[in-house]
Amino acid sequence: MAISKAKSTEACSTLLEIDVTKESVDKAFDEVYDEITKVASIPGFRPGKAPKELVKKNYAKNASEEALKHVLSDAYAAALKEHGIIPIGSPEITDVVFEEGKAMSFKAKVDTRPKFNLKNYKGIAVTQKKITIDKADIDKTLENVQQMHAKYESPDDRPLQMGDYAVSDLDCLANGKPIHRKREDLWLFLDKDTIALGLSDGMVGMKKGDEKDIEVTLSKDYPNKDLAGKKAIYHVKVKDIKVRKLPEINDALAKELGKDSLDSLKKDIDTGLLEQAKRSAEAEVENKVLGKLIDDNDFAVPGGFVKRQLGYMVENAKRHLTEKGFKKEDLDKKDEELRGKFGIDAVRRVRLLFILDAIARAEKIEVGDSDVEEAYKAIAAETGKSEAEVKEHYTHEDMIDDLKEQLREGKAIEFLVKNAKVTEEGKA
Repeated sequence: MAISKAKSTEACSTLLEIDVTKESVDKAFDEVYDEITKVASIPGFRPGKAPKELVKKNYAKNASEEALKHVLSDAYAAALKEHGIIPIGSPEITDVVFEEGKAMSFKAKVDTRPKFNLKNYKGIAVTQKKITIDKADIDKTLENVQQMHAKYESPDDRPLQMGDYAVSDLDCLANGKPIHRKREDLWLFLDKDTIALGLSDGMVGMKKGDEKDIEVTLSKDYPNKDLAGKKAIYHVKVKDIKVRKLPEINDALAKELGKDSLDSLKKDIDTGLLEQAKRSAEAEVENKVLGKLIDDNDFAVPGGFVKRQLGYMVENAKRHLTEKGFKKEDLDKKDEELRGKFGIDAVRRVRLLFILDAIARAEKIEVGDSDVEEAYKAIAAETGKSEAEVKEHYTHEDMIDDLKEQLREGKAIEFLVKNAKVTEEGKA
């Protein structure tokens, strides 16, 4: 038998204080020991025949773990029923006092669905930028194509000049100590440096095979803040000199790209830029609709959900920064800073989830097996895996329900955008 008290500690959260009688704890232990006795392996006894006291002596830890699971689960379920609480997500269990032969107590913090009156979500008015592609956009893309197809040649025996690439080996010392591992065959573009001021100037005039120590000033944006703005010595060995040669923008370049002519390439670029602009405009409209929806429906959300969402956003940001070269140990020290940065966004994201759920309920938006199969196909095409592999992954990781919820949210967003009032910027 369990006795419980419930009190609201914050919005959409209830703290249950639960006490379980000694008799209920004893009963749970008896049932667990009975089950263990049936399969217990104790020397000198066949399974199921060992004395209960001997089973207790050998399996006390296992029995305690199993009994705790049973008592806690039953008592928690009884408390929810007693107080009419419908939880969302798993409870946060704390302050567990549990021992064989004694009464038990624990606390369970549980999130509950927020209550709110959904504001009008049909016909949300937003503006959209006019979609235009002009000659300058096409010319810029052609320049990028030209840059991507540049060729690099070694000039005749001449010294390095600004604008050259120096294929070099680099060591860097500050205060007599290396500040990074030796870098070999590194392509350095000689211009006005940002990371090491003066390095390019010092390399001008060097020839293939030359070695030289060059004093530099590390920039104020240098990743290691202790060294930012300080003096350092680069030991440089020039192994080769490369000059970039850009191809002409003409029919020959177009044919190299598999097009019939430069005009044909320009038409394809125009089509591609237009599609890209449309996708960007659609994404902007979607963000505006969702932003307006969140602003119009201001209500408190479960703290546990926000905490998990915030944790995901922080880890995602750290992963992206790690991929850009930042050290994980340095990023781990910035957890609080990142949490402060993403705190408001995490609340808005959780609020949106409940809003989309309410809209899906109101509009009877559902996800069927065919939707899931289509999702498997799309994921397979994106990841390069087979549909069978994708399905096996989602099944094995027990992620099918999560996928269905994502698809349901997507359908709700499509409904919102379809029913929004979108006008072009500058028009009434």
